[in-house]
Amino acid sequence: MFIIEEGNPDPEKFLSLRNGAGMNPRSLQGAIKGLGKEIFSVILRLEQSKEIVGMGRVIGDGGTIFVICDMLVIERFQNMGGGTMIMNAIMDYIQKEAPPNSYINLMADVDGFYEKWGFEPSLPDSRGMVFRG
Repeated sequence: MFIIEEGNPDPEKFLSLRNGAGMNPRSLQGAIKGLGKEIFSVILRLEQSKEIVGMGRVIGDGGTIFVICDMLVIERFQNMGGGTMIMNAIMDYIQKEAPPNSYINLMADVDGFYEKWGFEPSLPDSRGMVFRG
């Protein structure tokens, strides 16, 4: 049903994907500026039509910190294994590229999904915070 490949959607498709996955919007200006600056990114396509229906990115410095972000599958294709394919590709990259003692994190907006790859809540050792500019 799905194929996965390295790459990014164009900025307009990125914004459309976020909307289709029920995620908070980003600006076109931000998408134009940010896409392509990640250290790794994959897109999820429908096998037959080649339509992009999901993605995931890794940002960071490539040595001490790796942040998994923009993990998404549009709603009508969720719970069909696409998110797992995206995370498997991302974790394969991290396992090959992350030096020992690297910090690897993400915002887990889905309960019970990321634990399959060994992620666990950071509380009480640390807690995340957010600033929305």
